[in-house]
Amino acid sequence: MQMKTLIFSHSVEGHFLEYIHHLYHGASLIKDEDFIFVLHPNFQKVKNKLIWDSCSNITIEFIEEKDIEEIKNHKLLKSYILCKILKKAAKKHNIINVFLISLMSVMPFVPLFFNKKTNISGIIYMIYLYRWHNSNLVSRIIDILKHIIFSNSKVFGNVFLLNDKIAPIYLNRKFKSKVYKYLPDPFISIPEGELKNLRLELNISNDKNVFLHFGALAERKGTIEILKAIIESDESVMKNSCFIFAGKISVDIRETFYSILNKAKLKTQIIIYDEFCDYNFIGSLCLSSDFLLIPYKNSAQSSGVLGYGSQFKIPLVSPSNGLLGKLVKRYKMGVLLEDYSSDYLKIFFENNDNNNLSIETNYITNRNVSDFINTIFK
Repeated sequence: MQMKTLIFSHSVEGHFLEYIHHLYHGASLIKDEDFIFVLHPNFQKVKNKLIWDSCSNITIEFIEEKDIEEIKNHKLLKSYILCKILKKAAKKHNIINVFLISLMSVMPFVPLFFNKKTNISGIIYMIYLYRWHNSNLVSRIIDILKHIIFSNSKVFGNVFLLNDKIAPIYLNRKFKSKVYKYLPDPFISIPEGELKNLRLELNISNDKNVFLHFGALAERKGTIEILKAIIESDESVMKNSCFIFAGKISVDIRETFYSILNKAKLKTQIIIYDEFCDYNFIGSLCLSSDFLLIPYKNSAQSSGVLGYGSQFKIPLVSPSNGLLGKLVKRYKMGVLLEDYSSDYLKIFFENNDNNNLSIETNYITNRNVSDFINTIFK
């Protein structure tokens, strides 16, 4: 009987779909093993954004709608419900190896559902070390308890920390463990021959500064802070600016976003693409822009936008703190704000000058899909 691995994801939004695709490709190369992908049913709506070759060793199944509804209705018990779903799928297929695209989504309950015969691995995005000083006592205790579980429970194989080489070394030493591993954040360079500058098509004059904010737009991405900063900024500056928002606007901010959008539009040119945008279109928007805005509130984790900044040599506008600020600073990739708030964005908009910014491109070295796949599957 061939070895079987279950790959689980409760979401297909943002980078989740990309990572599922990378792992699908990696699994297709290992012909002597079977892989079962258990995914959110919305996968069927967005899978056409990428190419999925048929593979005899890969099966795709979906979380049942009744389970999705249970998660929606019991958000406080989300991790417990996800563990039940995961256990059911693992039992159905007699699985020993499990890989989660979001390992934290099943914490802290997963060791209660599996014993040491099961090998559970997955990715952690938010690295608590970078938010420690700003965390309250309860958050600190919860963070420490989770990592005590990671380092002591025998169900965990590899805990991959995304895009930080130092954190795995530190955490393995701190918790006397070998479970933490570095995982590069994969970036697929977009062939620029397939792209075009969209300024003329979008009626953006060449003398304007274009600020691009893309991805899954949500409260944690600082999307609303950008609109507030536009409203608060000097009219003469905004008259010579253009803002592009490209990506599905999350339910958590949709009403607020559109309620203040019209006021912001009185100050400056704003273009909205409230939809999942394909990679070539994002690449063309990057070619058309002067800055990439990432005023993220959760700066304790990385962002795939860094790869775009590196490829297209566009300055990133980022908070100076956390892993995000550390990476932007280390790789000389843009402008660092004291924090993500509209006050500091306003200061930047009114004083920016990208003419003297030289963006380095070595960030994307050793951060390709092959590095990502090989690290996980080896």
